[in-house]
Amino acid sequence: MSDRTDQRTSDTPQRLCIKTRVKVNAWLRVLPKRDDRELHELESLFLSIATGDLLHFETCRSTAAEFHLTCNRPDLLPHNSVQQAWAAFSEAIGPLQGHHTLRITAYLEKRIPEKTGLGAGSGDAGATLLALNQIHEFPFGHDQLIALASSLGSDVPFFVQSGPCIVRGTGENVEPIPALPPLWCCVVLPTFRINTSHAYSVLDEVMDERGSSAVDPAADLTTVVEALRTRTRLQGPDELRLNSFEVTLGHNTASFLSIRSNLLSNGAILAGLSGSGSAVFGIYAERAAAEAAALDVQRRVSTARTIVAEVR
Repeated sequence: MSDRTDQRTSDTPQRLCIKTRVKVNAWLRVLPKRDDRELHELESLFLSIATGDLLHFETCRSTAAEFHLTCNRPDLLPHNSVQQAWAAFSEAIGPLQGHHTLRITAYLEKRIPEKTGLGAGSGDAGATLLALNQIHEFPFGHDQLIALASSLGSDVPFFVQSGPCIVRGTGENVEPIPALPPLWCCVVLPTFRINTSHAYSVLDEVMDERGSSAVDPAADLTTVVEALRTRTRLQGPDELRLNSFEVTLGHNTASFLSIRSNLLSNGAILAGLSGSGSAVFGIYAERAAAEAAALDVQRRVSTARTIVAEVR
């Protein structure tokens, strides 16, 4: 009787719903490309922000491993980071013995736009790896998940961690730091979007013409971490650069500077560009201050979208 009951239970579709995360780069330094490297190395402080897309999974036993993905943004299929994460996971788990073969149906509810520097696609991939590991009863440990994440993209390893991290290299070196006190983030999404490849191309031109120091942040990483840890305003002028990519914005620079100035004038501990852009963020000690900043930005820039969420 118990065997039959277990079989019926195991054949019942299992459902899992996950809210993904995004990141902001509270500090980002891009290093000159080395001759032996295809990608730029970087050093950055990644903060996890409790907002993102939604992923719905339904699983059941099957004679062959299958994965079917749909999305409220059909234009993002089929080469979506969720599909790529499943392919990498499926290939890695294939040689292992004793795991169940599953048919997985997934639905991605896309809420965060691409080309904003928030790593939403990477967050989807990281969340998918964690979900698949749970669904398959945890065949992989942390280091194996990091290796899988590294094969998918430079930001993905961060999203299989939790909490703030210092990220180095091409994203594969992820070092968690002690938890920060409660903080809130106001993210502003202006109407313009940034192509990452173009941003790196412009960055290379600036480095070639003016030297790598011309794109370095104006404040050091230790100072930024301390400002967040003590929840005190980062000292310096409003134009204090915290991200190498700020020099690549071109005709969008004025819009960025205006939004950042608004966030700082509303009491942000620090504010800047995330990733290669276009998202602009402010970090606040209190939720009310972050929400007030969001309202102020919307009054001044009616076309901008704002998101207020906790820093995790």
